[in-house]
Amino acid sequence: MQMYRARVYSAEDRIVSIHQPHVRPIVRGKATAKVEFGAKINVSLVNGFSFLDDLEWNAYNEGTRLQSSVEKYRKRFGYYPQEVLADKIYCNRANRKYLKDLGITLKAKPLGRPSAQASQNRVSPGERNPIEGKFGQGKTAYGLNRIIARLSATSESWIAIIIMVLNLVKLTEMALLWIEWLVVYIVCKPKNRNFRTV
Repeated sequence: MQMYRARVYSAEDRIVSIHQPHVRPIVRGKATAKVEFGAKINVSLVNGFSFLDDLEWNAYNEGTRLQSSVEKYRKRFGYYPQEVLADKIYCNRANRKYLKDLGITLKAKPLGRPSAQASQNRVSPGERNPIEGKFGQGKTAYGLNRIIARLSATSESWIAIIIMVLNLVKLTEMALLWIEWLVVYIVCKPKNRNFRTV
């Protein structure tokens, strides 16, 4: 009724799902789906482990979250990262200056015409695969894109649990590699021939 009286074609915070009233449409502009529904999350990947930095139901510009993610990294580990690999949307002038002031290398496409020196920090096509792969793993293996909880708090708990499971899978992989290395070391360890028992 408000849209009819005001003669507008959009309404802020409109309900698009009776079952999940907290869900908002997020315009993505992808070929498969121009609008997506669900939570918008910001995830940092450190040595294969995922950290859920932000989770919101309303759309936001990811470029505004880089600095807070770097500060969260410092709070978690006690120091700033040596380098940050970020998508194009995170690489605005303010973020570039912030990272430069802290002495953090930004691995991203440089602004303007690329020089020979700037090409050293360029991102190769496969370097973003780990973070995209984590999202793919969360969606296909653990249902990150199929959460249908009624309450927003329950949905947020599910998302956090899926991120935790991704980290448990990574820990398991590391433990198996360590056990495999230990077994190979024990089996292949050269025996000391000078050792004698009395």
